[in-house]
Amino acid sequence: RRPYLWRNHRTAVDSGYLETGTSSAVSFPTGAGKSTLSELKIAAMLLQGKKVIFLAPTLALVEQTASALRATFPEATVQQERGDSFDFEDFVGDLPSVSVMTTERCLALLGYEPEAFSDVGLLVFDECHLLHAGAIEASHRAVDAMLCVLNFVTIAPTADLLLLSAMMKNTVEIAAWIAST
Repeated sequence: RRPYLWRNHRTAVDSGYLETGTSSAVSFPTGAGKSTLSELKIAAMLLQGKKVIFLAPTLALVEQTASALRATFPEATVQQERGDSFDFEDFVGDLPSVSVMTTERCLALLGYEPEAFSDVGLLVFDECHLLHAGAIEASHRAVDAMLCVLNFVTIAPTADLLLLSAMMKNTVEIAAWIAST
């Protein structure tokens, strides 16, 4: 279904993007291949027997992402957050191959059952520009997102990070920050 690797994909792969221990910040315009790059990195982790956490900012995007990942990785167990309850049963103990959830759910799970993250090799954060609250931002979303990432790297220090957004203005700075974590 994805017969071509575009030039930007080849450049990323050639630079070591798929190697374990390589965290990345990717800011391509919409339609330029962020999803393909994330799926390549997810495939690399799954082939190594590592688990993946995929963060999406809304329940609608959680549903859409989980559906797309199930289609791309039919052999993997893809579990998604459900909005109708705040139960952790789906994510407690042995996590599935891929867990798709909001940053708020992940932050709560990091506090509730940190040992569940011991086999996680990759955290993908889609729409990571939400780490930065806008000038008039009054919600807690940016704080929750940052706490989620900071707690995750403390609990799973060897896991790779992949931050994705079409709206990142400081991608090089973000990449340097995640390389230092």
